[in-house]
Amino acid sequence: MANSQQPMETARLTNRLPLDPIGREYARLAFGIERHVPGYIDAWLGSDADRAALEPDELPEPSVLLLGAGALLDQVRALDADAIRTGYLSTQINAMMTTLRRLAGEDVPYREEVSQLFDIAPSATPESVFEAAIADLNDLLPGEGSVAERMIAWRQQYAVSPAVAERLVDLILPELKARAESIVDLDFAGDIEIRMVADKPWSGYNWFLGGGRSRVELNTDLPIYAYRLTDLLAHEAYPGHHTEHALKERLYTVHGLGEHSLQLINTPECVISEGIATHAEEMIFSPEDLVRFRRETLYPAAGIDGDPEREIAIGAALHALRSVTGNAALLLHEECTSAEEVGAYLQRYGLSTEAEARNRLRFIADPLWRAYIFTYHAGYDLLAAWFDVLPEGERRAAYRTLLTEQVYPSQIAAWTAAAVTATPP
Repeated sequence: MANSQQPMETARLTNRLPLDPIGREYARLAFGIERHVPGYIDAWLGSDADRAALEPDELPEPSVLLLGAGALLDQVRALDADAIRTGYLSTQINAMMTTLRRLAGEDVPYREEVSQLFDIAPSATPESVFEAAIADLNDLLPGEGSVAERMIAWRQQYAVSPAVAERLVDLILPELKARAESIVDLDFAGDIEIRMVADKPWSGYNWFLGGGRSRVELNTDLPIYAYRLTDLLAHEAYPGHHTEHALKERLYTVHGLGEHSLQLINTPECVISEGIATHAEEMIFSPEDLVRFRRETLYPAAGIDGDPEREIAIGAALHALRSVTGNAALLLHEECTSAEEVGAYLQRYGLSTEAEARNRLRFIADPLWRAYIFTYHAGYDLLAAWFDVLPEGERRAAYRTLLTEQVYPSQIAAWTAAAVTATPP
């Protein structure tokens, strides 16, 4: 995720490949949108010369950009290229056109906005799912009081200071990288810089810098929980965002696909990216491995007397609450529920403190991120459905495909449907 107030990252490299004609027009369109929506381009990996040539001198009219996007889509459909590239580009450009429709003043219903931006069918999760998970947590959480009170108290015992978190990061990252190397070759990947930051609407963010390098920022406004650090760093680093960005940079630098000279927010690529990241920890740790790593390495370094087995069970119940924020976004943007009521909803079903609920609401209400919130649980569910129909021995190979190749959500859904059809009853 990115900060809408922070300018796009630019690869600090020279000798970038020239952009192919489709990639050039795709980037020109993205730079036009960026002028209206700061933060839309999450990273630019091309040359300074191309950026200077593609950035508009004046604020372009959304209607003009929309016409250009339609022309580019026609070019893509006529492109003599494999179906995967044309499908990928078509879904990306359709998302860009949706952003431009809103910029041009069209009233796009929220659910349609999410669908068109991300190539998914958003839906609300029945609250009975949340109630069942909370009932499970009632049995799992120690102490007395309401489930929410006990959840907050249970988390608090794992809270660590930023200074301690930095020490834990130094233990966790090498372990994650070693495990990720069992899936993909990381010899080409560069360094990851970790920074502690404040006043952000997210808990962690990967800024990809090009040349296989990233800066990962952790938000100290929110509590940093030791039991969540492996998941957070797997999500942002290995084998999550950093690994994917470093591998897919090569689609541009090696294979010449100009559309990968930049990374865009609010497009289908984000669903795939967040799906990869939300599966990252479980892809490299079995539950038993995770228990062992926390007990033998992480918690002694943090001075915490944890209960990893209970944590795994609690984590499984909490996983059922992952779509609470999606429901909250539908309440806010589709049903026009007040911010106070949505905040209370996040506290009730997200089992969060008032401060945590405020931070989540800030993210959901942000103009850049209002639709993005669906990418996390929708991305996880999309990939989980595909993994579930594959033989267990093929799941890591499928994950490698996601990390290294052009893929988009409806393509994954089609692969899943085909695998289901091919599976004998």
